[in-house]
Amino acid sequence: MTGPARPERTEEDGEGRAPQVAPLTVPLLFLGMIVGFFAGYLLAWWGLIVLGALLMAAVSMVIRGGPRDAATALMLGSVGAYIVVILLAVFYGAF
Repeated sequence: MTGPARPERTEEDGEGRAPQVAPLTVPLLFLGMIVGFFAGYLLAWWGLIVLGALLMAAVSMVIRGGPRDAATALMLGSVGAYIVVILLAVFYGAF
């Protein structure tokens, strides 16, 4: 038995299909996490220069017309991993 036909949903009403994510989002997130970890672990405070370079790369990617969600993932991954490593170092008394 089939029920009554459901009305077709559109994207304007917010109940449509799931939003599409750029294919580079997940790889750039993991790349950002790896770079942020090594920047915090090996370079400590000098790692802020690496994060600045990644910020410029992400901004230039968006200016050239690249996917904004992939650039955001790159920045969130790198900054998040860097902050976690620095906080662990502070709590362990390395600084």
